[in-house]
Amino acid sequence: MTDDDTSRWPPRRGGPPAGPPSGPLNAPAPPPPRRRPALLPVLAAVLVLAVVLVGVLAGTGVLGGRDSPGAPQPSGTSASVPPPRTTAAGALGFGRTQRYADGVEVTVSAPTRFTPSSAAAGHTAGHVAVTVEITVTNGSDARLELATVQVGGRDGAGREASRVFDAEPDLGPGLTGTLLPGRRAVAAYGFDLPPRVAGMLDVEVTVGFDRKADVWSGPVP
Repeated sequence: MTDDDTSRWPPRRGGPPAGPPSGPLNAPAPPPPRRRPALLPVLAAVLVLAVVLVGVLAGTGVLGGRDSPGAPQPSGTSASVPPPRTTAAGALGFGRTQRYADGVEVTVSAPTRFTPSSAAAGHTAGHVAVTVEITVTNGSDARLELATVQVGGRDGAGREASRVFDAEPDLGPGLTGTLLPGRRAVAAYGFDLPPRVAGMLDVEVTVGFDRKADVWSGPVP
């Protein structure tokens, strides 16, 4: 062997040269891909904001709903007017007579409108005044104290109607005194109804303390 051969021990065998390979394998690594922003949370947030905005606009009437200030209302109706009431189940119609077990009878006539005088009490200008006649017949064997007769009225919205007192048509205190057996007593009662709810009237009558209250109900002509 020559000197050159002895300096290279062990002898070099075939194969790739020592050291890092050259070429593409030694090229710098490509940059990592850019991350795109997550679109799903953004779209969800936008949708929530849109729903909240629509709700606020609808509540304030900006979207022109039926209850908004500028929205047209159907003819003859108002958002503040309650729906018309009908005769309640179990109520008596005007003109019907209720007879109790002891023979006492009560009848309430149909309401009629009237114009109160300037001296009337309990009437509000612009309201509708109506009057009904209540007849009590004593079919029992005992005297009946008419001071125990209680009469009340309710308008078409179910609110208590004010009593109207007037000299004409003889709207005084109502039934008073003592009713003998076999006799009857008649008295007129007036009620004051707001015009928007004057189409229906309930009249409740209680005679004494041991009889149930009854209600007469119907439209006001």
